[in-house]
Order: sequence, then C-alpha cells, then structure tokens
Amino acid sequence: MGWIKEILSSATSAVLLNGVLGKTFHCRRGVRQGDPLSPLLFVLAADLLQSLVNKAKDSGLLKLPIPLNNSQYFPIIQYADDTLIILEGDPRQLHFLKSLLNQFSESTGLKVNFSKSLMLPINVNEGRFDLLSRTFGCAKGTLPFTYLGLPLGLTKPRVEDFTPLVNKCERRLAGVSTFLS
Repeated sequence: MGWIKEILSSATSAVLLNGVLGKTFHCRRGVRQGDPLSPLLFVLAADLLQSLVNKAKDSGLLKLPIPLNNSQYFPIIQYADDTLIILEGDPRQLHFLKSLLNQFSESTGLKVNFSKSLMLPINVNEGRFDLLSRTFGCAKGTLPFTYLGLPLGLTKPRVEDFTPLVNKCERRLAGVSTFLS
C-alpha cells in the first residue's frame, strides 16, 4: 500500500475563481473529488471490513441475525461512507463489533463516528435498546427510517413513504430544467 500513500501524498489542487487560478496546494488527506482511485480504495476498505466481520462470524464471536441459506457472508450493506450492519441485540456481540470497528479504524485511518451512528431495534424491548445504544455510543432510531433516500422498515412501504424522495427529485429537476430549456 506504499504506492497508494505516495499517490495520495503527491496530489496537488488549486482553486479556480472567476477564471483566475489560485495557488497550488498539496492534499494531505484522502483523495480529491472525482479521483479515479477513490472507488478502488473504497472497495479495498469495504472488502477488508467484510473479511474481518466474516472471520469473527466463523470464529463464533458474531452470530448471524437470521439464517442465510445461500450465503456465508455476514450481512453488511455499504455505499460511500454509509455502512449498515445487521446484528442480534446482544451486548456481548455489540461490544465485540465496536472493538472490531475501532481496530478497523486504526488500521485503515478511516474514522468511525459512533455519535453519528444510528441503532434501530427490531423486536427489542426499550430497556434493552437503551443498554445497547449506550454500549455502542450511538443515537437511537425508529422504524421505518430512511437509508440512502429510501424508506426502510418491516412492512412494505406506502406511496406516501416515498414523498421526501419524490420532492427532492422534483426540486433537482426544477433546477436542471432551466438549463435544458
């Protein structure tokens, strides 16, 4: 991974303001927006996290929340900087997951902000839910909730559950329509 660090540490950027190019500066962290290396780095990090969680499952430290007949992978959904991990409501497993995420963070430099994380209960009583959210250090949420703009819950979403997404699309289309006319 030394070559990746070299690519990232040698990157420079400049700001273009009113057609005038400003001073060049060195990028110290991360990748530039639109950098073709960005998706590759995300896939590497996502694969590492999936492998760590799968290894913990295979070692018996984490248990699948529901039996999966056709997959040996632990259920993790990732998109950009959003990660959704489905886990039993067990304080011991949750404590282990938090430790695993901290180790992942230390080894990759990707920070996990537990205070911005959200825990959602499915068939967990309020007292246990309080204990679990305090253990993990995150906020408590309720179902249904919005993930990547889509409503998720235990039942089929109703048409009105999509209203925020439709409104957002309409606002964006209204802004773009001036360029198209």
